[in-house]
Amino acid sequence: MLGKFSKWLMDVFKRVWTVNFIFPHVLVPLGALSVYVFSSSKLFPAGVTKAFFVRFGSYLIPTTILAFVMFFILLGIRKIKPNFFNASHDKLSAYDLVLLLLPLTPVAQYILINNDILSGSEAVLLFCLFTLLSSIPIVVIPFLLQRTGAAHSAMSLGLAFTFFITNMASLSKQFSWHEVGRFKIQLMIFCGFCLIAWLFFQLKWINLARLFAAFFFITNPIFQLFALNNAQSATDFDRTDNPLVALIGARKPVRTPNIYLLVYDAYVPNETMLGYGIDNHLQEEYLKGLGFKLYPQTYSLGGSTLLTMSRVFNASPSFYGNNRWRAVAGDGVVQNLFEQAQYETYGVFPTDFFFRGYPSGYGYSFPGHASSVGLLTKAIFTGEFRFDLNFDEVSQEAYFQEKERIFSAIGESPMFLYAHSSFPSHAQTSGVCLPNEVETFEKRLRIANKGMRLDLESVIKNDPNAIIIVAGDHGPHLTKNCSITGTQYDISEISRLDVQDRFGTFLAIRWPSSSDFEDYDDITVLQDLFIAVFAYLYQDTTLLEAKVEPVIIETDWVSGVTVTNGVIEGGINDGEALFIEGNSP
Repeated sequence: MLGKFSKWLMDVFKRVWTVNFIFPHVLVPLGALSVYVFSSSKLFPAGVTKAFFVRFGSYLIPTTILAFVMFFILLGIRKIKPNFFNASHDKLSAYDLVLLLLPLTPVAQYILINNDILSGSEAVLLFCLFTLLSSIPIVVIPFLLQRTGAAHSAMSLGLAFTFFITNMASLSKQFSWHEVGRFKIQLMIFCGFCLIAWLFFQLKWINLARLFAAFFFITNPIFQLFALNNAQSATDFDRTDNPLVALIGARKPVRTPNIYLLVYDAYVPNETMLGYGIDNHLQEEYLKGLGFKLYPQTYSLGGSTLLTMSRVFNASPSFYGNNRWRAVAGDGVVQNLFEQAQYETYGVFPTDFFFRGYPSGYGYSFPGHASSVGLLTKAIFTGEFRFDLNFDEVSQEAYFQEKERIFSAIGESPMFLYAHSSFPSHAQTSGVCLPNEVETFEKRLRIANKGMRLDLESVIKNDPNAIIIVAGDHGPHLTKNCSITGTQYDISEISRLDVQDRFGTFLAIRWPSSSDFEDYDDITVLQDLFIAVFAYLYQDTTLLEAKVEPVIIETDWVSGVTVTNGVIEGGINDGEALFIEGNSP
């Protein structure tokens, strides 16, 4: 193989400056690549991939034009009249279709990772879509360029181009890119892909390329499936064993007030806000003025929406199966207990994120469910699986109007409503904080506070005797790397604020006036919320025996630090309370 490479290299020196080599093996592939890059810079959604092609195109396209101009000037000077379209044809084979597996390998990996939000037909559709799109630069364009003798050279660059695109999301995760990547790193990787692919074809190692593509495609999903099976086996429980379900049995509640759970994404108590330099005490005073009781020491067992709210609706640290969407979609322990108690259940959201991979189990839900194919396609072309990539998003106005409609439509049957606002929301979680991360969070916080006031004014006006719960689902991720600290930070660097920033949750409850709720509101973690609510509804303190063990087990969020019963274990504040407020005698 090395001997063949040396022979080819000497061959190149002899013919590299000949018209029959430069035009089909350099200029035509460069021209095709320039078209690909220009088209991508115009058609792709804003994000990491488009930002790269815009910058790369600003160098590649002028260089390609200059190369063509100089080539034709040289032809004129040397008075050469080549026949560009009678070159010897590269022999394309049906076996070349195997090369499509190389750019499709990352696509298959994304499908497996997101299997919980894709149906079988959606997975097939997504794979077929990228098969078709990948075939254009790898098969179709090279076929059209056969008469120029540039088929294999164009195929090599098309292969590198498509693989770079489908692999960009993985690169973004590895290098913590958000919206814009590091151009020099991207350029080195892209040029490396192009050079390797081009050399493979020039050296006639096409069979080896096909073998590699097939091997890569087969082995990568196998390892992915193995990892997924290991992760899923740890969460496979039977929810009929849930302590709250066992304690309630078939009984009917003593009281049946309407219950509203209003969650504002990444909303935290003012103690944590002050750690960012934000003072939100006026909003807390506003809630107290409306009769809310605040629970300033509450935290969650999860650091993300699904990890938190799935466990809240299962009143357990378990998900009861592999699909974490099940509970937030309305088929959790809590919603089923409400339906057993003859409650009508409502789920109102600004996107259909909460119904991904599982049909709505609420009696009424908003918005409807749409296909996940468009979402994942956009993510792949964006080059980043961003947390804020829109699912089937509705306007904020439509979201508020739907909530207001339900707030105003009080029926004879008791109702439970879960509404989850997308404000203030957390940081972009790429692994690197943006320079204005806290400032933009504060702006979103003001929007959340305004929306909260509108919600509460409407609910209290229409249903003053309801149980109204205002909560955050996790922290906003504004410290350290604005994401999971993992191994990036040593445990000795993790502070109280870092833990609050991931697991802290806001909680305020407006219990019905003149009620004896104090006997039942024993809440340590947010996952205790509905255990306390059901204890109140059934007027039975024994239900509090179902309280969740208040131990954070997903410690990679904060480099191994955990919290047990409100006390930090590990890090700078080892042995101290997670929250200071409310701990003084």
